Amino acid sequence: MLYTNIDLDNGMKMLLKKTEDLCLEGLEGVKNVLVELNNGKDLPNLKRLHVKNGRHVQHIKTNKIGFSELCFITLENLPQLVSFCSPDERCSTKPLLLSNKQTCHWVTNLRSLIIKGCGKLEHLLSPSLARSLVQLQCFEIEDCNCLRDIILTEEIDEERKDVICFPRLNSLYIDGLPNLIFFNSGNHNIEFPLLKELRIRRFPKLIEFISQNSNQSGMHALFSEKVAVPSLEDMHISDLSNVKMIFYNDLPSGSFKNIRKVSVWGCGSLKNLFPVSIAKDLPQLEHLSITGCGVEEIVSKGDGVEEQPVRFEFPQVSYLDVSLVENLKCFYEGQHTIVWPMLKKLTTDRSALPKIVASEHLRLIQGNEEPVLLGEEVIPKLEELELQNFGDMDQFPPDLFQHIKVFALSGGSPFSLFPFVRRFYNMERLKFSCLDFKHVVPCKGDAGTLPPIRNLELFSARNLNHIWRKGSELDHILSNLQTLTVLRCDDWINIRAFSSSLQNLTILNVSLCKMTTNLVTPSVLKNLVQLTTIKVEDCTKMTEIVGNEGDCHQTIVVSKLKYLLFTSFCPRYYNFEFPCLEELVVERCPWLKIFSEGVLSTPQLQRIKQSRYFEEWSWTSDLNTTIQQLYTEKGGLYGQCDFNISDAFPESIEIWTRNTQENLGIKNLRSLHFYKCSSLKYIFTPSMLLGLNLLQRIKVRECSSMEQVVREEEEAMTHKFTFLSLRSVTIESCSNLTNFHLGSQALKFPQLSDIRIAECPKMTAFSSSVSRESGDASENVVVIPRLERLDLSSINIHKIWHHSSSPSIGYLNFLRVKRCHNLKYLFPFFLAKDLEQLRFLGILDCNMMEQVIFTDGLVEEHQGRNQMFFFNQRSLWLNDLPKLTSLCFENYFEFHCLADLTLRNCPLLKTFISKCVPGDEPQIGQHVQASNLEVHNSSLLNEKVVFPSLKRLQIQNCDLLEEIIELQGVIADESQSTSAAQSIVAETVTTKFVFPKLINLGLDKVPRLKSFYSRMNTTHWPSLKKMDIIECPKVQIFTPQCPGSQVGISNQQPLFCVNEDTFPVLEELTLKTNDMGKGICDGQLSLQCFQNLKHLNLQFFPETSTTLPYSFIRSLPVLHKLVIDNASICQIVQSEGLSDQEWHTSAFYQLKELSLSQLPELTLKTFEPSLLSFKNLTTLKVSRCHGFINLIACSTAKCLTLLERLIIDDCEMIEEIIACEAEEIQGGIVFPKLKYLQLSCLPCLAIFSLAHHLLEFPVLLMVMVTKCPQMRNFCQGDLSTPRLEQMHLTRDEEGELKWEGDLNTTIKHMFDEMNVQNSEVTEVTDQLPNLE
Repeated sequence: MLYTNIDLDNGMKMLLKKTEDLCLEGLEGVKNVLVELNNGKDLPNLKRLHVKNGRHVQHIKTNKIGFSELCFITLENLPQLVSFCSPDERCSTKPLLLSNKQTCHWVTNLRSLIIKGCGKLEHLLSPSLARSLVQLQCFEIEDCNCLRDIILTEEIDEERKDVICFPRLNSLYIDGLPNLIFFNSGNHNIEFPLLKELRIRRFPKLIEFISQNSNQSGMHALFSEKVAVPSLEDMHISDLSNVKMIFYNDLPSGSFKNIRKVSVWGCGSLKNLFPVSIAKDLPQLEHLSITGCGVEEIVSKGDGVEEQPVRFEFPQVSYLDVSLVENLKCFYEGQHTIVWPMLKKLTTDRSALPKIVASEHLRLIQGNEEPVLLGEEVIPKLEELELQNFGDMDQFPPDLFQHIKVFALSGGSPFSLFPFVRRFYNMERLKFSCLDFKHVVPCKGDAGTLPPIRNLELFSARNLNHIWRKGSELDHILSNLQTLTVLRCDDWINIRAFSSSLQNLTILNVSLCKMTTNLVTPSVLKNLVQLTTIKVEDCTKMTEIVGNEGDCHQTIVVSKLKYLLFTSFCPRYYNFEFPCLEELVVERCPWLKIFSEGVLSTPQLQRIKQSRYFEEWSWTSDLNTTIQQLYTEKGGLYGQCDFNISDAFPESIEIWTRNTQENLGIKNLRSLHFYKCSSLKYIFTPSMLLGLNLLQRIKVRECSSMEQVVREEEEAMTHKFTFLSLRSVTIESCSNLTNFHLGSQALKFPQLSDIRIAECPKMTAFSSSVSRESGDASENVVVIPRLERLDLSSINIHKIWHHSSSPSIGYLNFLRVKRCHNLKYLFPFFLAKDLEQLRFLGILDCNMMEQVIFTDGLVEEHQGRNQMFFFNQRSLWLNDLPKLTSLCFENYFEFHCLADLTLRNCPLLKTFISKCVPGDEPQIGQHVQASNLEVHNSSLLNEKVVFPSLKRLQIQNCDLLEEIIELQGVIADESQSTSAAQSIVAETVTTKFVFPKLINLGLDKVPRLKSFYSRMNTTHWPSLKKMDIIECPKVQIFTPQCPGSQVGISNQQPLFCVNEDTFPVLEELTLKTNDMGKGICDGQLSLQCFQNLKHLNLQFFPETSTTLPYSFIRSLPVLHKLVIDNASICQIVQSEGLSDQEWHTSAFYQLKELSLSQLPELTLKTFEPSLLSFKNLTTLKVSRCHGFINLIACSTAKCLTLLERLIIDDCEMIEEIIACEAEEIQGGIVFPKLKYLQLSCLPCLAIFSLAHHLLEFPVLLMVMVTKCPQMRNFCQGDLSTPRLEQMHLTRDEEGELKWEGDLNTTIKHMFDEMNVQNSEVTEVTDQLPNLE
């Protein structure tokens, strides 16, 4: 390997002639590699060529250099590379990496071609050269931002040969090509007869593999009949946001018969995965995964649904993952059956599961019948189920899960978890992830047949104490538990409460639990009689394994423990016996001074292991003596490579301040951590740096006296210091730190990739020197060519980059600046153009920031470069910047991949790119008042900003913003319609804007916002799913789209002119306005305007509207969730003035969740079933609605047949939940689906229902009654709660379980107890002495 310098002596040049494997890295200033390397001479033996990290490399060779044996080429991180050959060699009018066989005659031998990070390449191959790659086996292309074609067809005669074949290609990887539309721009047939592995990732513009006309259905497909891959076994496709079909519908059966693995991820526009012809013939398929895609069906119907039922059998599929597919409607639209005879592991969610395992004999094309679930026949061998977004699982038959041995559950509502778990008769391993067990029904312990669970994993689980207590069902089903793993459970304290179910536990693993201070008490440890292994890792607050329990002189025998890995065991005077302990690992435990103060017996232990991964052992007579000696010797040194220095280990400070090289063997150090070193003012001197060639990480935290990390106190022996291997620098909370380096020498960090500096308020520069004559500080040169992450917070810098040519920015992909209040801009313009790799940029809470990119004072050579392309940036956050006026002045920006744009608390921000009168640009640093700037527009976006991939736009507290878009007479045609700001269809008067990929839009507290665009316009949001419009008082939110005759009548345009095409997929809408009539509608909206809206959240309209406009309500045909908060309405829908047809058309007939809060004028009439249909309601929540005396009429209650959750909270006047007239009492009331009932903070509530009729709750599992002091009884009539009796459950306000045989008796008992407690309090109060 040759690094940085290619000026070779004669001996090295002689070696080059014989070299077979040549790697060139970090070539500074080199433009034509092999010419400058070897003076244009041949390299006859060269077989492998790897060129990487050459910022200036443009060409590799000329035709005068021969290397006939070259077989393997890797080109990596060459941002200026345009061709393998120099311009005089090309035969193509456009630059190609490999031009033709005459200049690249060696390509016929090429076996591997790997190209990564070559940002200027636009085209790779010509068709003739592609045909010459007859030996190519591996082809990889990654992160080439400008690449448009892999095979470019330029001349007509090249079309005459219609086949391009890669006869030996085995693997093809193409990844991160934002401008690639086709693999081949021509219309050739492409054959890959031996291709086995195909990976295609991150192509926002890719439509088809081969450029051709769309198929008969008008849909472009990634693979058509022109692409042949008969041997393909592994296909991975992800992040293709434009692809709607992967396989052409008319592909012949057997086209992919050898495929074994299919993985598709993150393809939001994808409509289906397979056509019928392919899905019916996948005999070798073993692994199928489709996640995060927009698919509506797994198998497409093609040009028509087959009349006869279709049988889909996947004979070899053993792993199936169908998750995060919110739009999935069915597996196949027609009649069909599905069989997965070999399926062993299934990952899915609650909504997708029935589509996967359903045999739909009864489902007709036009019908709505539910699928028939035949679990035993469909998935007879399923052993492992990973279920996301848990919910109601009653629809699934018990035999569907009878063979499952591993059950993993993540997310969702685990309310009815344990009744579901009872179905797993053979379950051995249970895993809970990201669940809150606060409202889970803790069932009776001895109910039902228990699965033999031997392994339990808890990951990010909260409120475990609610379900795991003595006598609970979880306690009971874990009686056979052998392995317990607890990871990232922040509120988990220890296993004291769970010990009764752990008598068979053999392995205990605990890691990353922030609140755990000790693991077990002595009494619990005694009961763990089968325990053989304990592992405790990264629990930052843990001080001991065995906590205190009173009697410190007892003897504790842990009879079977063989393996122990921990932080600290027990510093108290307990006597411990470990008769079987054979292996003890003590790793990275700097505070460990002694194992135990008491008597300690470890007869089998002969040594201590200091690392899990390396053979490092210690022993000195006994365990305690060995621990003490390790603490004394190491003084913070974790191992031969890691050293921890802290005031907690005075010895470590002493060792470091002595002759460090002699005492530590500093040459081997790879990691240094300084923590609370109050006496150290600096860490390194130049002489110490000479031995740190292997150092990779430096971390300095809370060192209050630290002033520098490197200080030159003696005369430097060199003109620069180089940290050869340093990769990471972290400095946090060092209140007196002024610099990383103080001295006169330059610093070089060839491998440094990650810098984090936080809470160092006196730090003014990374490196600076102080003049001995003047005492003034000046900044030194710092070279960091590989910097990838830079995170700066709360430091006193005025600039980050100071030099016009900085090699520190070309690889930067993450930059966050926070609370740096002296920064007035982030980048000078001449550096910003090099941000090709930047993916995340966040500027947060910087009080003086006026611009992100500063253009003032540009030298003439930079003036013309007014276009910037941010090819890789995904996220841009500008938050809490009180003086920010714009991103930049007078430049054109294109953010090809920007998906997330957040602008928050920028009160002076008027526009993204300011357009000033020439000569009026503000001079940053001259304290110009931003309010006086002559900025001639107050709209966020204009024709100078392009966001073709924007998915999320959030604008909050931008006080001066009046419009979203301003266009000064610029009308683009449809060919330019990929831009959010330029997607305009030219019409006579009205402008149309299209935001093709935006999914989430939020406008929050934008007080001056008047319109989207000041002139007549329409907008189209084909991908928008979530929209929040909050407190924008000057804007009319929705109006019907005006006909052409009315154009120009209104002076102010609304935010949205709505028709059927405006929001075709909008699912969630939040509106918060003080005038809902103005906010929603002042006209009649079409019934199809919000045809897919499922969640509507209406907040804060207390002043004007008394009801919701019926014209708006009726435009929500599929609304599932309605939230109304803080409003002055007496009815949800006004009945007066409705036509007969409207009277007989109930609103909300699809509504499933209804939440009403802070609505003081609502009364019993709210729930009249004549206007509002509640037949599909599953959740009803009413809170802080003080106008209710009775909540639900009897007739309404009888309609709530699907209600599952009923929550009534803080309603001061409610006396009764269900009010029944005398004529309504007959027949009783049944809540067939209600599982959860909560009544809380209801001071006047006396009873659920006074009527003497039967109340039935056949599946009620939990009742929570809190702060209802007047509630003496649940109901007057008969009451049936069979499941509640089985579960033995109600809750009082402390969360304790209570049960007195039935619900009425339990309520009465709670009332009596409350009165006794109140009387006792009254009696004590009366006995208190009078203090007056």
